[in-house]
Amino acid sequence: MNSNNFEKEKKKIISFFKEKKFLEVIKQGNEILNQFPDNKEIIRILGLTFIHTKRFIEAENHFKKLLLIDKNAENYYTLGNIQKKINKFQDAVVSFENSLKINPNFSEAHNNLGNTKKSLGKKNEAIYHYKKAISLKKNNIAALINLSIILKENNNYHELLKTYEKILDLDSKNIKTLYNLGTAHLFLGNTLKAREFFESTIKLDKYNIPSFRNYVSTIKIDEKNDIFKIFKNINLSTLTHENKVFLSDALSKCYFDQNKIKLAFNYLDKTNQLKKEKSKFSMKQQENLFNRIKSFFKDIGNNDIEFKDKIKIKPIFIIGMPRSGTSLIEQILSTHSKIYGAGELNYLQKIIDKLGLEKPNDPQNYFTQIRKYYYEEIVKISKKNFIIDKLPSNFRWVGFIVNSFPEAKIIHIQRNPMAVCWSNYKNFFVDSGLDFNLNQIDVAKYYSMYSELMEFWNSNYRDKMFNLNYETFVQNFEKNTKEILNYLDLDWENQLLEYQKTNRPVTTASHQQVREKIKKNTSEKWKDYKNYLSSMQEALTRMNIKY
Repeated sequence: MNSNNFEKEKKKIISFFKEKKFLEVIKQGNEILNQFPDNKEIIRILGLTFIHTKRFIEAENHFKKLLLIDKNAENYYTLGNIQKKINKFQDAVVSFENSLKINPNFSEAHNNLGNTKKSLGKKNEAIYHYKKAISLKKNNIAALINLSIILKENNNYHELLKTYEKILDLDSKNIKTLYNLGTAHLFLGNTLKAREFFESTIKLDKYNIPSFRNYVSTIKIDEKNDIFKIFKNINLSTLTHENKVFLSDALSKCYFDQNKIKLAFNYLDKTNQLKKEKSKFSMKQQENLFNRIKSFFKDIGNNDIEFKDKIKIKPIFIIGMPRSGTSLIEQILSTHSKIYGAGELNYLQKIIDKLGLEKPNDPQNYFTQIRKYYYEEIVKISKKNFIIDKLPSNFRWVGFIVNSFPEAKIIHIQRNPMAVCWSNYKNFFVDSGLDFNLNQIDVAKYYSMYSELMEFWNSNYRDKMFNLNYETFVQNFEKNTKEILNYLDLDWENQLLEYQKTNRPVTTASHQQVREKIKKNTSEKWKDYKNYLSSMQEALTRMNIKY
């Protein structure tokens, strides 16, 4: 083939590529490569074609071949993207780094290197590369969004706000960011600011149901509220399943605000029914899990395990049923100068899931693995003397905590069973692991299972826990907080009296209550709705749970 024919064929291949006739590109491109095996233009266009047709191994091979001929930053960058796509993360890191050696100012390469580092669990390095990408290119909105995701995962809400604001500087009508900014302010207790962002989102997208749902949580809704008027008339049957759930939940809150109890319960029941349709939660599986936990400790007996390593940061586990007051206790204690409130951590769940619940041949090694993994994770969070892990469902793992962390402190909160069950049924949880709350009888059954398991733990480890009654605690929170501090071997600090002013993100359903002064009789509130909660009461009575 002479040079004139070659140019004609190349133009034809480029035309095929633009027209997305990829089979023709591959067929004719390979014919040309047989005669001109080192032609970088044909190798590149074939490599790009294999990307478009999702034949990533062939795409990788072509770009590796291309780089033998043409080592430029763009080619290394494309190779890195291909390798990331096929989960060759270490290879992708090398490719992106090679790209940056040639062009240190390549913003997109820094961004994608950040994504790859994140996939490898190297969050701090990922953050560095996202920030570098942004410093090189202020309008790199992809890097800003990626940075915001990782900051949110790290609970770094103050820097997160700044990042969201930078995105809005570039795109003032970015609905997702407006919504996210409102949610971040909500979790930080900036209720008025949060409401403004949800209102802005609804102005741009009149039927934005997630924003409406968050908006109603910031204000008591009356019949004259203009935004409420828009959403109350939406036909549920026209919505996606998720939006049906969100709208039903929001309208339930609105009608509770207006004291229209029958309507409120209609929408609350509808919300939970809709969620249950898609839920994979199984009460049978939970019952089996609780029995396996008890069997595990009956099988291994008591183990006085001693660890040679000394930990500098002690975990405080605040446990109990969801909606029992765990968030309030964390908010108060995290006001102390030596305590960091880390919120709900899932590290314990992760390592126990990995190790399993079969009787270990070597209990010392089993609990050492839990200790090592969990401690390595929490020391990344804070250097304070104590770190609170406030995941209520850690009540399942008391024996694992005691055996893995003899230094740990466990605070167990009990609250009136009907107050707890009603609050669980009423509240919307994102975590599907809490889907026991979608049915009045199920939530009562789960409470009974929790109660039985705590009896089991108390029979074995009562001296390892601080058992706290919520109703007693709120009657004199200062006196009772001092008792908790005594258990923790810490002195009283006067700023604890104004715990509600502590500026920290709270991402649980209690994010507003913990910023208010303590209310003493909230555990009686369920009685206002007792006529609508008969099946819950009957189930608790049947299981000998006094309320």
